[in-house]
Amino acid sequence: MDFQGNEYVWILLLDFILVCNQMYLTDGSIHFFLKQPNVTVSHVGRNSVLISWEAEEIAETENFSVCYLLSYQFSDKAKEPPRKFLLETTNHKIRLHMHPGLVGSVSNAFCESQKIQFHSIPAEFTYNAPPVYINNVSCVLFNITNLNCSWNFATDTPEDLDYSFALRLNSKWLSCRHYFKRHKKNTGCYMQDVFSDYNDDTPLKRIKIGFFSDFHSVTKIFSPEAVEILTPPRNIQVLLEDRNVIIKWFPPPSIVFDVLQDGMTSTYDPEEEGNFVYEIRVIENKSKKIFRQPNYIEKEEQIFTDLAKDKKYCLQIRARHNHSKFWGEWSEPVFINKDKNVFPEWILIVIGPALFAALVFYLCKRYMKIMLLTPIPHPSQNIKNWLYTNGSNDLRMQANIAGQNEQSVPLTELEIVTTTRHCDKKL
Repeated sequence: MDFQGNEYVWILLLDFILVCNQMYLTDGSIHFFLKQPNVTVSHVGRNSVLISWEAEEIAETENFSVCYLLSYQFSDKAKEPPRKFLLETTNHKIRLHMHPGLVGSVSNAFCESQKIQFHSIPAEFTYNAPPVYINNVSCVLFNITNLNCSWNFATDTPEDLDYSFALRLNSKWLSCRHYFKRHKKNTGCYMQDVFSDYNDDTPLKRIKIGFFSDFHSVTKIFSPEAVEILTPPRNIQVLLEDRNVIIKWFPPPSIVFDVLQDGMTSTYDPEEEGNFVYEIRVIENKSKKIFRQPNYIEKEEQIFTDLAKDKKYCLQIRARHNHSKFWGEWSEPVFINKDKNVFPEWILIVIGPALFAALVFYLCKRYMKIMLLTPIPHPSQNIKNWLYTNGSNDLRMQANIAGQNEQSVPLTELEIVTTTRHCDKKL
């Protein structure tokens, strides 16, 4: 019986040794010593969640230290790889911003030199945030200190729900004063000169906006270089060297790389090189056709070797950030060469109207003189008789009046004799 008891003890010892060897020969998951943590998800702050877990006390060994592996991804970003964090604390705060929720897992682990050597079976968790009825949020930063944001509402948005907009700057929220409305709801905001109060010595690295309602609030963070529409490049110069035309310029001012107090000047900072890409548009001045338009220039210089010396060209430059989809504003036109025309355009513009004005003046003077100096002809005696005999009483009266106004004509001698003889016969 003693032999049989010792046999059982030896069997148990052998099984324990085999199990231990199997633990260290696996892919690094020790399920026997490291148990799953108990994970809790709680809502804290403005649209943020706190992931916390209770893990059993594990004594640190000489070679390994206790750590935790947190992995999660947002519900609407399932196609993106999960985010992983190696932590030494038993909690972690996650900002949802405008995501509808998240899924993830937490594992107990042994680490060596910030690398996981063994970990437990992951404890999974899921969190569904309150519904967010805002979508398609789009913001544009222009003229360095102006911000314009717009958004849409979901079709199932309650009629009495509306959001107010605010921008966080220097740990303060700046409320919107100029809203765009549609269907009695705020769908956009325009903020002017908001970044002029930015008094931090470091360049602005991110922009945080918030939407607030009576039920809950959501926030969104984006980088300024992704939404900034740049002003035109500065100090554009045209240099002629042999047959080459060399164009040089300075980068445009930007809220990302300039301190705002100096950002609106024309000073040049060498650290800004390589942060922008440029597009150059060369138009032939006479035909108004685009001659060249390179659109991905990384340096502040471009050389043209095929511009004709006897033609005039118009050149403009614009810029954008390397990781932005928005092109900036075109610069003022810069002209290269001069047109060698026999009759310049200004001659036609000036002399043409002058000749037309002189011709109009001559014609008016001539025909006005003729109209003013030509005498008005009197009606003939036949017309007067016709008016007297066949006209109306009014016409006869007008004729009588006209006859009275005429000068009397003396009778000739023949008429006097004839009258006298006629009178004698009657006597």
